[in-house]
Amino acid sequence: MKKLVLCLFLMFGLLSFSERFVKECKILSSSYSHIRCQSLDSGKIFHFSYPRNTLGIGQVYKVWFTGNGYRNLQLSYFEYLY
Repeated sequence: MKKLVLCLFLMFGLLSFSERFVKECKILSSSYSHIRCQSLDSGKIFHFSYPRNTLGIGQVYKVWFTGNGYRNLQLSYFEYLY
């Protein structure tokens, strides 16, 4: 029983480090290393750090990221939608 509980804790711990994504995220503001975008599905605003910012304001992307909450997230990958 103890091994089962330990395995469940480890599995949930590993899942918390996995990447998350936003299907459609409209870029609201963009500076040299920070991006702010709004999810078109939920309306929530996400704040990302990304060292080489090439995203245009007003454009919509699908974004993958790591981190918790909505601020200080690390942008991993993005795909231009429209």
